[in-house]
Amino acid sequence: MNLHNSQSNRRGAMLVMVAVTIVILFIAAAFAIDIAWMHATRAELRTATDAAARAASESLGRFQDTEAAIAAAQALARANMVAGKPLEIERADVIFGAHAVQPSGKFQFIEGGEPINTVRVLGRRTADAPSGPVPLFFGPLLGVTEFQPRQQATASRLDRDIALVLDVSGSMASFGRFPALTNALDIFLIELDTLPQEEVVSLTVYNSVARKVQEMTPDLSLIQEAFSKERPQGFTAIGRALQSGLDSIANDPGSRPLAFKELILMTDGNHNTGINPMAIVPDAVDAGVVVHTITFSQEANQNLMQQVAEATGGAHLHADTNQQLEDIFRELALQIPVVLID
Repeated sequence: MNLHNSQSNRRGAMLVMVAVTIVILFIAAAFAIDIAWMHATRAELRTATDAAARAASESLGRFQDTEAAIAAAQALARANMVAGKPLEIERADVIFGAHAVQPSGKFQFIEGGEPINTVRVLGRRTADAPSGPVPLFFGPLLGVTEFQPRQQATASRLDRDIALVLDVSGSMASFGRFPALTNALDIFLIELDTLPQEEVVSLTVYNSVARKVQEMTPDLSLIQEAFSKERPQGFTAIGRALQSGLDSIANDPGSRPLAFKELILMTDGNHNTGINPMAIVPDAVDAGVVVHTITFSQEANQNLMQQVAEATGGAHLHADTNQQLEDIFRELALQIPVVLID
């Protein structure tokens, strides 16, 4: 046996094995890079499609115009990059319909259903889509040059159960604040009445104590009538007011189980009697109630009200003038809550 030839053969076999292993590792690395690219692209497409559906549904609720909804969906999609290119969607990719609630509590999209309150958006990076397919980096080595992801998102606007919680403490008698609140409330109710969905509203007023003066009702004139009987006096029990508003949402006969739950708390001063508002916040969070807070005047405790709002996912809004207060109530009335249902 020739020892030299045997060693040469082994070295030759090892070189072949190393070469094959390198090729396999290269292919595996290339494959992993393309898989990661595909996952990242799908995530970007999901984000862009969700945003477009939300924008379309919000626009549909605000303007009651399907053309405006299509334009909003296209604009939001275009603002999002998917695989390095803005996502372009066609008019046919925006589909209108209604939602139905199944016995399980889940929402079902009914294409073409009435009343139109739901929008489905198709996000595509396919060969027949405006943005085209997504090229792969190393796929051509395996005979695959591109992939064509699709996503859909469906968003629907929801009716609201709104608990109004308004300050009628003694400080509201100063500087024309109480008449300003009366005017702002009138504007709020007028704007609500223009919306196509049915909102139900309750009214709690508070000073040293909190009083629910109108249970949840779709008859907005009852809210206006109840507030017209109030006069400012007493201290400012914001914690008790929050408790009363939450009770209205949870227990009033007119409260609806599937409606979006919202509490609007307005104050012109500082909490100065009764339970601390932050002690009530966990109850709002557990009940899924979004609390928006409004402070009116520089004397109001903006920091505390901001904490309450942020802890519940709501907004804190501040007004120094009567006009600003009216604008805030108008803005809150016209908010359209939107939820993704798939």
